[in-house]
Amino acid sequence: MKDAVYLDKSKRKYKGNLHTHTTWSDGSQEAEDVVAAFKAKGYDFISITDHDIYARTADYDTESFVVLPGMERGGLNLVPDEDPGYHFGVLDDPTMRPEKERFQHLQAFEVPIPWEGPQSPQKLIDEMKAHGNLVIFNHPEWHLTRFEDMVQYDGFFAVEIYNHATEWTPSSSYGAAYWDHALQNGKRVFGIAADDSHEHDQGSKISEYGGGWVCVEAEEPTQQGIITALKNGQFYSSSGPEIVDYRVENGVVHVECSPCQYIMFKAFPLRGPFLVERETGELMSSGSMKIKQGMQYIRVECVDEKGRIAWSNPIFVADLAEGK
Repeated sequence: MKDAVYLDKSKRKYKGNLHTHTTWSDGSQEAEDVVAAFKAKGYDFISITDHDIYARTADYDTESFVVLPGMERGGLNLVPDEDPGYHFGVLDDPTMRPEKERFQHLQAFEVPIPWEGPQSPQKLIDEMKAHGNLVIFNHPEWHLTRFEDMVQYDGFFAVEIYNHATEWTPSSSYGAAYWDHALQNGKRVFGIAADDSHEHDQGSKISEYGGGWVCVEAEEPTQQGIITALKNGQFYSSSGPEIVDYRVENGVVHVECSPCQYIMFKAFPLRGPFLVERETGELMSSGSMKIKQGMQYIRVECVDEKGRIAWSNPIFVADLAEGK
């Protein structure tokens, strides 16, 4: 079995939010104010993903901050005004040679999208990719997506596994069960945590900014560098803790993190260990597990004292075979 480094503690990681809204759709803040808010929180990049209107602007880019072109494409409902439907995060991929022309700044798209049958979500994913975009399956739990429906679709590179804004809705903000279901059905997809910030209630003491993010180990803090790292899974997602290092050596998975209450190794089809200092209650900053024969993938969740989680991306065990 080969060794592999997924996150290297010696390399810089860049913090970003891939799901946020402005007054270009239903957000309450102007784009420049949204950028300023995330800069103030120490972010290195965001994507402005307004509903069905594409943002492509370098007006807010600096040497230390990047706005990735993108949008949230939705309005595809099985039953108009009743079914929660589908929303997809769309990120411009400068490394891709698109089949069709790339979307332009503030290009608007018609909603709702007519439902033409079970193939409709796949057609939408394919259309977004044809124009040179990566696609994220946004907040499946909030949309009440059925597990069996999600796994019939292909072409999305990631699932939104934590959506901070939906913490205060009747549906859960966590989508990791959908992620595992996709992985267990053979899909090689990554997990994304995001804010989905709208800031509708500006008087609220609960901010939609800074609750979910990704930390990307990119070669450089540019659109191309960040997108390349995202496509390669060189990032982790979080609602609080940090993952510092993540690797396989001599058939053992090692993770280093900020101090956490426990560390869970999520594996399939065999279970991984649950690590916790039960007797002392001391916090943990590292953990390891030996890869067992028959395991298909392994991912890690590091959970801090407040219940906040950092999610690694999956290790696909087949990739570690000698000769691959």
